[in-house]
Amino acid sequence: MVDAGSSTLLKQDATYALRRGLADSSCYSFESVDYPGRYLRHADNRVRMAADDGSVLFRQDATFCARPGVGGTGVTFESLNVPGSCLRHFESAVYIASGAGSGGFDRPRTLGADSSWSVEAPWAP
Repeated sequence: MVDAGSSTLLKQDATYALRRGLADSSCYSFESVDYPGRYLRHADNRVRMAADDGSVLFRQDATFCARPGVGGTGVTFESLNVPGSCLRHFESAVYIASGAGSGGFDRPRTLGADSSWSVEAPWAP
């Protein structure tokens, strides 16, 4: 967990800058503050930080479009190239999920709460 008393390094590791989408400028990509040029990208439904390899697939995998929060608050980030799937926190990891699965990260239960994000001031500049 990161909080106000956390080390500078931990705060930097936990901070991503919201950038214009790499594949669609009306959407967003999340660039690491600690590792410029590395973005959150999905592959096999799991979201991880990866270096931009310049490919079309990378740019699409790293682009998410803002939608009203499916949980009734905040914002939901829908995958550009997997419509209907959005960033979802599940068991200390982040996935893209639609809630159409029967279990695990894609289960419908708690999809709204797990996929509604609050954009806040950064932990690190």
